[in-house]
Amino acid sequence: MSSQNCAGLDADPLLEEFQYPTMFGEAEVFALETDEGVPVRVLYVAGGFQSATFLGERRFDPVFEYYRAIDCVFDARPSARRLLMIGGGAFSYPKHLLMSEEERLEGASIDVVEIDPAIVDIARAHFFLDEVERAHGPEGSGRLSVVVGDGAEVLRCAQAGRYDVIVNDSFSGTDPTDGLLSAELLDAARSVLTPGGLYVVNAVAETLEEAEPFACSLRRAFARVYLLPCPDEEFDGSSNNLLLASDEPIELPGLTKL
Repeated sequence: MSSQNCAGLDADPLLEEFQYPTMFGEAEVFALETDEGVPVRVLYVAGGFQSATFLGERRFDPVFEYYRAIDCVFDARPSARRLLMIGGGAFSYPKHLLMSEEERLEGASIDVVEIDPAIVDIARAHFFLDEVERAHGPEGSGRLSVVVGDGAEVLRCAQAGRYDVIVNDSFSGTDPTDGLLSAELLDAARSVLTPGGLYVVNAVAETLEEAEPFACSLRRAFARVYLLPCPDEEFDGSSNNLLLASDEPIELPGLTKL
């Protein structure tokens, strides 16, 4: 699963509310309004907000800045077209990637691994994954593959050089999935990437010091590690950052080399 900060949401009153059992405990799905009066539906599991989506015409727009920031991989590596995302949550980033009309995202495909089948069902029922699958799943363009399973096993079994980008957005409640940053699995990820490929981690950290443990793990497998802050102007209080790792230099505005 994935995790975000929802500090800019007005939790009173709720517009709707649903509850579902999952392998991580009870999941709550509820809709409310932002400070700007725009309705947003969120997924809350195990003490943390996991995903969010706008409703209505804006349902494919990213709610959080770090979703938009992930698009930087196509600026850093313009030829990148094959992505693996570990931690689907409510499929907010894949939805944005596949339903966007931006030219730089055109033709990109994404395999999304989510360990909990209940979360995938919730994403289909409440977060428009069903609509995205009709357009881009196996019966559509073929750009989306949904894998219900363990991201660690996917990395161990994937073909060498299969992906240009790996996005690690895997959380258990509010805690990152530490095992995915083990030396074994980072080595596996490196072998699964094409030469110069990017490994991207969503790191919830208030300071550079808090991000350092993530960076230290990445430096054991990759030659270069960078931090890209993702401050959220609409939902202030967000502490998401992207860590980008590669064996080749990455040149993007706003990057800090770690």
